Amino acid sequence: MRIVAFGLLLLGLSVAAVAEDYRAAKPGELLQVRLDQLHPTQAVVGYDQIFYKLGRFTKETNKLFDEYCEANGQGESSKVPKGASLHQPDSFSCQGEVGSRSSEMKTVVVGPEGKLYLTDGHHTFTTLWEQPEGGATLPMWVKVTDNFSDSPDTAHFWQRMQDARKVWLKDGQGQVISPEQIPAQLGLASLADDPFRALVYFTREVAYDKPRSGEVAPEFLEFYWGNWLRGQLNLADYDLRDKDDYRDAVAEAAKRMVALAPASPVGDSGFTAAQLGGYTSVDRKELSKMASKKLGYMIQYKRSR
Repeated sequence: MRIVAFGLLLLGLSVAAVAEDYRAAKPGELLQVRLDQLHPTQAVVGYDQIFYKLGRFTKETNKLFDEYCEANGQGESSKVPKGASLHQPDSFSCQGEVGSRSSEMKTVVVGPEGKLYLTDGHHTFTTLWEQPEGGATLPMWVKVTDNFSDSPDTAHFWQRMQDARKVWLKDGQGQVISPEQIPAQLGLASLADDPFRALVYFTREVAYDKPRSGEVAPEFLEFYWGNWLRGQLNLADYDLRDKDDYRDAVAEAAKRMVALAPASPVGDSGFTAAQLGGYTSVDRKELSKMASKKLGYMIQYKRSR
């Protein structure tokens, strides 16, 4: 165990069991923590995105291990024997070592008292939290992007987070909230639903994709699109428990998104459509694939709840 720990330190990794005060953590450092140690920086998630993942995992167990490995910066899973468990990482294997693909890892900011605030990964980690094989105590690796633990008080910390665009202060109806209204933990029991955030997820690779070619995707990218779409279409016009209706809603959202010129601002986000990865035309092939696969898993799981 001593040899393993020493190797992790050489890679810039820290073992969470040492302490829960991360004031000494540096940007770029990788930390292993339990999911219940992470504090959200948003009050909402798109439930239907999580339902899709949970539904798929019940049918394709290997995809659950892919999710775990990818979030830890290890690529996909490579060998998953029968009886493998997320709580026993040595019972299966991933393509690479922890952090070997660190750009794919979920990110945190160190806040007051050395607490960790999650800035990317709320959907992935909430999915793993809700997964029977996962749960609140599941250990995961995260990457530190900033250390704001030297903030003189909580108010200054949240102001720094807002200035850095690392917090989403809107509820599921798009109304402004205060940082104090953000729940203390992940999980569907704590985080509320924003149906427009879920809608945007299903338009990925249909009407937008996260910027590539060295571009850095803005934090909360999908929320910016979702907040803009809130003023573009009325989801009450669709039965979101019906696969065909949901497909029509996604198609209409995609149509509105690609109609924005690349240089046009996306609402009050401060970003243009191009900066948020917007396409100039709908990818009909991806729309069809999304409807036949993702929506099927999501609707089936949603109806089973």
